[in-house]
Amino acid sequence: MKQFLNDRLPLDGVMAHLRKPLPKHINLLFSLGSLAMFLLLLQAATGAFLALSYSPSPDHAHNAVNYITNEVPFGNFVRGLHHWGASAMVIIVFLHILRVVLYGSYKAPRELTWVVGVLLLLVTLGFGFTGYLLPWDEKAYWATVVGIEISSTAPILGDVVAKVMRGGAEVGAVTLSRFYALHTIWLPWLAFGLVGVHLFLVRFYGSSGLPKNTPEEMKTGKPFYPDQVFEDVVGMLILFVILACAALFAPVPLEDVADPTNADYDPRPEWYFLFLFQLLKYFQGPFEILGTFVIPTVGMLLLLFLPFLDRSERKVLWKRPIAMTVTSVCVVAIVGLTILGATAPKLETQEEAAQPADEVQQVIPPDTETENVDEGEDVFDFQLTEEEIEGAREVGEESE
Repeated sequence: MKQFLNDRLPLDGVMAHLRKPLPKHINLLFSLGSLAMFLLLLQAATGAFLALSYSPSPDHAHNAVNYITNEVPFGNFVRGLHHWGASAMVIIVFLHILRVVLYGSYKAPRELTWVVGVLLLLVTLGFGFTGYLLPWDEKAYWATVVGIEISSTAPILGDVVAKVMRGGAEVGAVTLSRFYALHTIWLPWLAFGLVGVHLFLVRFYGSSGLPKNTPEEMKTGKPFYPDQVFEDVVGMLILFVILACAALFAPVPLEDVADPTNADYDPRPEWYFLFLFQLLKYFQGPFEILGTFVIPTVGMLLLLFLPFLDRSERKVLWKRPIAMTVTSVCVVAIVGLTILGATAPKLETQEEAAQPADEVQQVIPPDTETENVDEGEDVFDFQLTEEEIEGAREVGEESE
């Protein structure tokens, strides 16, 4: 069989390529890319399982998620893997990019590898945003409403982008259908296509290694297969165990079904968007566009074109003071804003929440609420005195 396959497929050439030595001093941080690819495959597998029982319509989406959670065998576990896997993917991709910046691996000739990696970061965040609406509960609905409203503040094309995402004037059935299509069809195709290009560029240029590696050390390290592959697989297994424990012991909550009329709901995005949520609080009125569009867009463009802006010699980050300062400020700002957003108190949703519990309710005007009150019918869901109840009944009898 082996000879049969060798005669028809270039297996020997593939194995020889996989056994090429890596640079020396490769550490565990170089496994982050493999972990990110593993999480993408895990998300695809768990998402395909969830899609078997999901219905992308406002009338059925919430019930479908509830059915998956409580009725489908292993549904709650798989949903937990998918939920926590999304968060883990954001963390791993962020750490992978940070490692590349730390070692200056984005410098020539690997500029295109970096650009594709940043695009994959955007796709990862896109997965989070489009998947957030699918449970169709209160949190998902109102967080999506706020997210689309933020996108509408972009100059020139903002309103157009918002209308395309909503599919109309308000978030509704078309919005849910479009987000589902983006989440399950368009973004996966884009993600796997970019991953293919990214892997090709990584294998074509080889691993960047450490900045301290000499030209000889770049070609005399351990082989990718089986040494590095074994380390990557061990890391994947450890990561899977962590996600499995999270899925088992930290179930994913599901709030009440989305109510578009509940304008008092205080929306909160998923944790990886909290830094933007918190940033908006510092820019009000005419300066709102700075927090919703200018700062995020400029930051992402600077990240995308970093290899073309930083032409200095490749060194570790602490030997590049400007790069170290900018990177440190950005990381501290993102982490700090995320913590502030997570710990910010929720807004009061009703005026009644501020009133004492024992405060006497006012009598409802007879011409609006008591005209249909029948004698002996218990229609009051709050505390009234006997005199007030008797008075309301007399008004009802007179109106008849």
